[in-house]
Amino acid sequence: MKHLLKPVFIFTVFFALQLQRLCAQDVQLSPTEVYINSAIIKENSGDYKAAIEDCNKALSRDSLSAMAYVVRGKAYHDLELDKEAMADYNKAIAIAPHNASFYLNRGDAYKKMKLYNEAIVDYNKAIAIRERYVAAYVNRANAKSSLEMYSEAIEDNNKVIELDNKNFTAYNNRGYEKLKLGRYADALADFNRCIELNPNYENAYNNKGSVYLWQGEYADAIKEYTKALAFSPKSTRAYTNKGLAEFKMGNYNDALNDYNTAIDLDESNAYAYLNIGELKLNLRDYKSAIKAINKAIAIDSADARPYNSLGFAYFKSGNYKRAISCYNRGLAKGGASYKPYFQYNNEAIYALKQHTKADCNVVEWISPVEDVNKLYNGTMELSRPQVTVSVKILSAQPVNKQNIRFFINNQLVADIGKINIAATADAQLNAVSGVYEYEYRAMVQIPPGKNTIKIAYGKKHTPELIVDYMTPVSQASLSTVN
Repeated sequence: MKHLLKPVFIFTVFFALQLQRLCAQDVQLSPTEVYINSAIIKENSGDYKAAIEDCNKALSRDSLSAMAYVVRGKAYHDLELDKEAMADYNKAIAIAPHNASFYLNRGDAYKKMKLYNEAIVDYNKAIAIRERYVAAYVNRANAKSSLEMYSEAIEDNNKVIELDNKNFTAYNNRGYEKLKLGRYADALADFNRCIELNPNYENAYNNKGSVYLWQGEYADAIKEYTKALAFSPKSTRAYTNKGLAEFKMGNYNDALNDYNTAIDLDESNAYAYLNIGELKLNLRDYKSAIKAINKAIAIDSADARPYNSLGFAYFKSGNYKRAISCYNRGLAKGGASYKPYFQYNNEAIYALKQHTKADCNVVEWISPVEDVNKLYNGTMELSRPQVTVSVKILSAQPVNKQNIRFFINNQLVADIGKINIAATADAQLNAVSGVYEYEYRAMVQIPPGKNTIKIAYGKKHTPELIVDYMTPVSQASLSTVN
């Protein structure tokens, strides 16, 4: 799932208000101002090249017109000419260094270029000039979120809501950041509040669906994604996410239809191709999996996930040399913690050296997160001292429940008082995939502070997940003074 934050752009509103103010007054505009106002109208209507021409005419008459540089910078920005836009914003700020909106505009340009730290510096300057600048707080939060500074982003969105408690995008964005921190109940409350303020807001339904998806509540996730599609029928994100939930429920045909619809709407949807590959992997159709995953890589070669999935497809096909190559490429891109796939790198190496066939079990998280890769660099925050987890175990042989082990901080949890294993049906043989499938569910007590948890079956285990139980300071823990 992609970032589902909503940025705030003030260009159109700002310039429209400026123009409205001038038109409401019976004043004689200078030729420079006439050209700037004409440029504003053209920029707002999407005629960016004509807006640039008018700004050039304005600047030929007044080379120190900061507003002309800003309007031209905005037009360049909309034409994807980032360097030219940045140059104009720099000139405007040099002329008028105390205009908060100019720093906001340049910050947005930096953010668009993915220079998030530079963007934050400019948003800081805008806020220093105008303390109650809502747009600057919103966009600074988005930049921090892009840097995975979720707690800091939440603080900025708290400020937005303090200044404007009807700002539905702030609730949506704050919910997203809480979702990334594993604070599911808090995230859900924010998305619900966003929907109360704007019942037609697609992003909130998508994000709400992700809360359910990451917790393994797939039917509820599908309901939310379906609502998102009702408001935005061409949302590739909603179709892709809905397909993932359908896949997790075992509705493979429905999932494939959703993925293909997402691709029909956007042929550059790498995540949809990757998900098709994952679906084909699950059906042991390795040839089709390899084809789909290669398409994902052709679209986005920077993502580590498809390389590891491709490695697993080759591994299961018995092509260990190609599998090792893919794993190495995934590792170079930071993908060692993606799902359980990378752990088969060593098995592929061993099988290649021994000229034998490797076999494996698969142990993967279902919850608390749909995809542990989303959080392997971060930490789940718990509001209570326990967490409920679900794990899927796939095996070529019948699953022996006695071989399932739960580890906290690499220590086996054997205390019956610390773990409560839910009664689940015995492993069933999947007639399509030809493997036994078993779902393990348990509630485990988590000690204070940060902990790593994993679940093992035989020699395989899930990727480690970091959880942090933030214990509040209680009155009982304070020393008394006699």
